[in-house]
Amino acid sequence: MKRRQPIDAAVVRQLAGYAGLPLAAGREQVIAPTLDAWVADANALSLKMSAEEHQALTPATGFSHPAPDDGEH
Repeated sequence: MKRRQPIDAAVVRQLAGYAGLPLAAGREQVIAPTLDAWVADANALSLKMSAEEHQALTPATGFSHPAPDDGEH
């Protein structure tokens, strides 16, 4: 796996801009360490779950959306 660039305040500000999310001044310094840890852990989990021994696993929780004709709005 390619080594990724750490997520710092500048990256957080850029991502917020791409997503159109308002970000108060100084919040990027608070968000960056948490987002950096989340991305690292998500990548580790993705690598683990893509291994051969995990290919047949399915999620324990399934998500569904009601059909348009079952009365849900």
